[in-house]
Amino acid sequence: MKKIAILGAGFVSKPAVDYFLDQCGYEVIVTSLKKSEAEKLIANRPAGRAVAWTIDQLDLLDSIVQEVDLVMSMIPPSMHIPVAQACLKHRKNMVTTSYISPEMDQLHEQCLKSNILILNEIGEDPGLDNMAAKQMIDQVKAEGGTVSSLTSYGAGLPAFEHNNNPFGYKFSWSPKGVLLAAQAPAAYLINGNKVSVPSGTLFDHHRLVDIDGVGTFETYPNRDCTEYLKCFGLDEPVSLFRGILRFPGWSNTMKALADLGLLDNGDVKDFAGQSYAQLIASRIQSSSSEDIVLQTADFLGVKTNSDIINKIQWLGLFSDKTITLTKGSYADVLVDMMIKKLSYAPSEKDMVIVHAEIIAVFANHFEKRIATLLVKGEPEKDSAMSRAVSLPAAIASHLILEDKICVKGVQRPTLYEIYQPVLEKMSSFGYAFTHITKTAN
Repeated sequence: MKKIAILGAGFVSKPAVDYFLDQCGYEVIVTSLKKSEAEKLIANRPAGRAVAWTIDQLDLLDSIVQEVDLVMSMIPPSMHIPVAQACLKHRKNMVTTSYISPEMDQLHEQCLKSNILILNEIGEDPGLDNMAAKQMIDQVKAEGGTVSSLTSYGAGLPAFEHNNNPFGYKFSWSPKGVLLAAQAPAAYLINGNKVSVPSGTLFDHHRLVDIDGVGTFETYPNRDCTEYLKCFGLDEPVSLFRGILRFPGWSNTMKALADLGLLDNGDVKDFAGQSYAQLIASRIQSSSSEDIVLQTADFLGVKTNSDIINKIQWLGLFSDKTITLTKGSYADVLVDMMIKKLSYAPSEKDMVIVHAEIIAVFANHFEKRIATLLVKGEPEKDSAMSRAVSLPAAIASHLILEDKICVKGVQRPTLYEIYQPVLEKMSSFGYAFTHITKTAN
């Protein structure tokens, strides 16, 4: 019987645990900061085992890795390297849904020498978006064409019928991760010319985009997509854009929160006895929290009845109530407030959207090829996002253990032997892309 370790029992781990235990018949070790969280995912199934573990417990990590056949790491990206080093030591394959960091990329040659695979970016975004895009690119090339443009988008949003708060958003994965991702630098290509988006300026680059048959959304750049030129097999000059989708209004609101310093995840502060209004006053360098709404509006350069001010007030950041957290970063305070207001009720559905468009160039015509996926969660069951993130990773893990994915090194799922069977299996779970081809000018 194969044995897998799933490190992390957060928002999106449950579908992978269910897949391994119920469909693969594997033994599964689930780790979490709190053992009770891992036990909840295992749900008394005899082949599962819960372990309390933190990243500083390297000896325990070593023993877990040594015991299993594969490690699926669902912990924060900054913690992956010690796990990867343990996998190298014991020659065990590893799967993550996180972006390949420079530190992870440097392990490629060591993985080749150790004959192991560390497969990254095999979730929803990154993951399903890039696999669908690469599938289309390979099809165009097989038909004798080239690709002049690739645009793709990923989104985890409230379903239209449950988009019922002024932010147009609810958390279906790590709230802290959402805020930190909003501060990462990005880049994209326009006809081969690189457009760089410095850290902290993502929301200055938003625009509206129409997704055929779905609706109108706001998008802003998602990371540095120029890194994908090689693995997509694209040559410059080409246009390349990867974006995040949100309901309109998100970017200006988040920019305002950033301007207030509330996305700052730096030094730990002492908030004991301080009110939310006093916190905002300190962020706009005011000595008083009186007329905090007017002061904040003046600081942001907006009217007191603007949507931005109304959203901040709805969140409770102008309140005289004492801050719930006694210590933390400013981002921690914001996350704490947002979780209370932007969480799904048990009866509500989330929605995953993945959309990719390419312009294909053939000898005597152009084509626009489109792939769209839209899946909603089921009330009282797994969210659409949790399945979209963890099932691709779980399916790939199963294929690796069955020797159906044999590539080694540090990889993304843009190789045919990875994306084709994963996309095919995801279709059986209801995550199927709709493909449309149009004549393009």
